[in-house]
Amino acid sequence: MLSTSLHSQNLKEKISDNFTLLSKYPQEKLYLHLDKPYYAAGERIYWKGYLINAISHIPYTGSNFIYIELVSSDDRIQNRYKIKRKNGSFYGSITLPPDIPAGEYYLRAYTQWMMNAGDAYFYYHKLRIGNSLDRSIQSSIHYEEGEGQCTVTVRFTDEQNKPLPDVRVENRIISARKTEKHYLRRTNANGEIGFNIPLIGDMGDSRTIEVTFADGPYQYDRTFHVPLLGNRKQEFALSFFPEGGDLLDGCNQRVAFKAQQPDGNCCDLQGYLLNDSGDTISTVQTEHDGMGVFSFTPSAGEKYQVTASRNGSFYRRFSLPEVKSGGIQLSVYHRKGTVRYNLLKARHTQWQDTLYLVGHTRGIPNVFIPLTAKKTFGQFNDSELQEGITELLLVDNSGTVLSRRLIFEAPEELVNFEMPSLPPLAQRRKLVELPLCITDKKGNPVETSLSVSLTDRNVITPDSLTDHIRASFLLMSDLKGYINNPGYYFSERALRTGYHMELLLLTHGWSRFSHTDISQLPTVRIDYLMETKQVIGGKVTKLFGGVAKDCPVVLFAPKLKLTSVTNTDEKGCFAFEDIDYSDMVTFVAQAKSKAGRATVTLKIDSITYTQPAHPFPVTSENEKKFDGYDQIVRDIHQNEEGMQVVRLREVTVTASERQSAYRSYAEFSDSQYSGKLLEQLKQSVGSGSAFDLLGRLPRTQIVGYDLNIFGCKSSPVFLIDEMQCVSEEGAMILTNIDASAVENIELLRPESATLHFGSEAIGGAVVVVLKPGTRLGGSSPGLSLFTKQGYYESAEFYHPVYETSEPKENDKPDIRTTVYWNPNLQTDENGRAVIRFYTPDNLIDPHLIIEGVTANGYLLRVEE
Repeated sequence: MLSTSLHSQNLKEKISDNFTLLSKYPQEKLYLHLDKPYYAAGERIYWKGYLINAISHIPYTGSNFIYIELVSSDDRIQNRYKIKRKNGSFYGSITLPPDIPAGEYYLRAYTQWMMNAGDAYFYYHKLRIGNSLDRSIQSSIHYEEGEGQCTVTVRFTDEQNKPLPDVRVENRIISARKTEKHYLRRTNANGEIGFNIPLIGDMGDSRTIEVTFADGPYQYDRTFHVPLLGNRKQEFALSFFPEGGDLLDGCNQRVAFKAQQPDGNCCDLQGYLLNDSGDTISTVQTEHDGMGVFSFTPSAGEKYQVTASRNGSFYRRFSLPEVKSGGIQLSVYHRKGTVRYNLLKARHTQWQDTLYLVGHTRGIPNVFIPLTAKKTFGQFNDSELQEGITELLLVDNSGTVLSRRLIFEAPEELVNFEMPSLPPLAQRRKLVELPLCITDKKGNPVETSLSVSLTDRNVITPDSLTDHIRASFLLMSDLKGYINNPGYYFSERALRTGYHMELLLLTHGWSRFSHTDISQLPTVRIDYLMETKQVIGGKVTKLFGGVAKDCPVVLFAPKLKLTSVTNTDEKGCFAFEDIDYSDMVTFVAQAKSKAGRATVTLKIDSITYTQPAHPFPVTSENEKKFDGYDQIVRDIHQNEEGMQVVRLREVTVTASERQSAYRSYAEFSDSQYSGKLLEQLKQSVGSGSAFDLLGRLPRTQIVGYDLNIFGCKSSPVFLIDEMQCVSEEGAMILTNIDASAVENIELLRPESATLHFGSEAIGGAVVVVLKPGTRLGGSSPGLSLFTKQGYYESAEFYHPVYETSEPKENDKPDIRTTVYWNPNLQTDENGRAVIRFYTPDNLIDPHLIIEGVTANGYLLRVEE
């Protein structure tokens, strides 16, 4: 007995060490609270990012930068934004251009640290974007199913709904990112084109049709998602999930299942469970979102099938997994605050040693129960668990995981949130003040940062079933696979929603932690560092691959007026830390050997971003239900003197931008060198550099890396292919470019240069235009010119103020699709804050959402 107790204690300590190591390298979770559920072209997406520790949910993590991508339904990144933490939070906006195509998009958000775990752990949010500003060309598609194929008709009209005839249209049928078919068609008198496609795609059912105007005065392209065609509309797949892992001989087991259409959407069905002889054992029927469960006692050597149908006429057969003749597994029931567990043992399996029931919530261990042949079942109170998903593991005395099961503990309301109800808001342009107070259950004030969104239900239809802060952090971030309507599982604390949550957990796998032997320390692999500050790093090697340690590296950033020097470490690595810059910035780095020679190779570190993959099933949204909203946005845009989008094809200009830029200085330059004159100077330089070429110009002199124009007391500024830099940086760049790559040179004296480049050009200016295709890094392996993405500074939400009679009586309409948005409403030391806004002209039925995370990791959400 003493030996068993010691072994149990030893295993418990090993398990504790396992989770302790994970807590030292905690993953991060990220969620975005948006101001509303859908948008239209010309609007801004306002958002607040909540970044938390994946284990404790405490909002203090090391990452100070997050990345947000707007991605189209065909997985093309429209924009990537790098966001810097400010005032302790992440928030900002994304401007949607007026000509963005209407359709389905999604946001992908992550940190550099989250990339270590893979993109399955990123935050994803699907959203619809309409476009009522771009009505110059409209299109519609129609499918006519025939024998083995479908006739597709696409019609194009103008804003007055008049057909666009005689337009050549290029069409591509895309499946699995590959072109299946390619057509060229010209629209008929009705503005229509037609072509045939097979009912079933060559590479799957997820197909799109891309249409592009090939010529004519207009520029237009659009992507259509092909719906399921023919018999595929009735087809479905059925997946089985025996509780505990396998079907065991002689054990009465629950088997969960999930039914899905070929496009990934769930579907309802009914059917029967049959044995080898074709006898009916049980009925089978979906109960919630394509999920259901049935129970039976399988026998080894017997094979089982489910025959099921969606409409009662088209039946399909699906085989269940093979029945195992040996094994022990876990069965769990979670009802009314009690977790009951029971071991399922195959008919001929002999009990060997003590087993253990181990549980953890997000890596926080909370259950350790020894199980013996005399004690194979029991129960415990769920008050011992943290909110969210708990993984229960059945392990043997060596720590090997035999079976697993997921359960969910619903969040308790751990704070008191006091706020008066919204008053009647019928009066336009009136100040409204809503004081609020947050305290914990002991009455202590809660200081935190909240995000607040107020919309009008008559303009924006709320979607209470979509993801929100609790659904994201407690459910979606810890389960693999798509979850339909995640907000539903938090809509009420009832047996029905609890049972449906159980179905969800039975049909999904654990994502955050993967255990096969829980007694062994996990392997932690780190490929991406936590981004606490902006760092530019790299490595320097000798020309033949040796380590180049203690070598000087110089970094220039002309736009930032930055010059910095550092040295490589013992491994030849270097880093310029805490460089503050926004937007896209061009840098120049140069490394030399310890002796100051250019005999080393320089490589700048870069991040490889993963290609997005659409995580949501394709849906055919009824666009007409958004017509009212799109029209409101159009009216707002026109009231603000917005311009209508007209898709005219760009005119091709023979002269290039480079030549236009060159000529723009011609009337101010004192000396110009191009054509034959420049070629003669190049011959005098021979195989020299572009910088050597400057020294051959009249009235110039080079001393080291310093160029002087006679008569000037200071060094000139350089403009190299429209990149402005100081003299030494320009000299460094041009030294590593062949003289033959120069196309034009202009010298500007100070009185002319300062007109263009300001007081920095008191020494004049040198304008160098390189031949197209010339790489600014040149041929020197120790020099690198590169561009880095800095953080994005976005526009803040505009709150109109009507303090005096003049703005109140202004005739310009105040129509808002988002009435009020505050991403950083801070409660004070007393837990108090005030929501303050002026009513617009259109507010009728307010809808308020408040979200936040407290300092101890409590997830707060209020909806009114």
